[in-house]
Amino acid sequence: MSSDALPHPDRVHRLEGALNLRDLGGLVGSDGRRVRRGRMFRSEYPGFADLADGAAVRSLGLRTVVDLRRGTEMSFECVPWAEHGVDHHRFPLSAGGESSWRARYHAYLTSRPDTVVEAVRLVTTAAAHPVLFHCAAGKDRTGVVAALVLLVLGVSEEEVVADYVLTETSLDLVLERLASAGPYAEMLAGSSLDDQLPRARNMQGLIDWLAERGGAREWLQANGLSHGHLETFREQVLER
Repeated sequence: MSSDALPHPDRVHRLEGALNLRDLGGLVGSDGRRVRRGRMFRSEYPGFADLADGAAVRSLGLRTVVDLRRGTEMSFECVPWAEHGVDHHRFPLSAGGESSWRARYHAYLTSRPDTVVEAVRLVTTAAAHPVLFHCAAGKDRTGVVAALVLLVLGVSEEEVVADYVLTETSLDLVLERLASAGPYAEMLAGSSLDDQLPRARNMQGLIDWLAERGGAREWLQANGLSHGHLETFREQVLER
């Protein structure tokens, strides 16, 4: 399916070397206010940063990158962000003993909640914007952080799920790259595109799990993010 057939196709950035890059801006948050564009981006491994002498990094104006990958992944490939004048921070999300590709998404929140919270803390800090957060495919770990951020902003469950599902439009190309890349080749061996699709029920499962605990905002506050931090974030990122 073409991304043009899905909600908010204008949020997708078609840059050379970017397969699954999009802006969280443009979605509608609380009180009908929209999320500001150009503040928060999500992507797969951002190999586009090394092309054309970092032209895409400059076009996005990136100040901060939040890397959600494990150390073995980063040691295999990592953009030299310092050369681009960008601060790089790694918060490796883990689903514990579950497969990082097939885990129920709340496993990321129960295995290492502190790491999830610290990743969200930086993404929701306006001084770090524009910020890009990513994992390998930009689907699972990235999807969890995106969902938490958008739910805090009051974006509807339907829009959060739609943003997650939007990865489907580029997943075949993302998996093709990963299947031939070091640490991912064995992980993806015998796995089909259908196995890896970002199905709506996967994200809805996380949203329902959070709802049982009072919602994303309540979960984040219970695990270390302050009410004041989240209120400041909302006021700085939602258009007036």
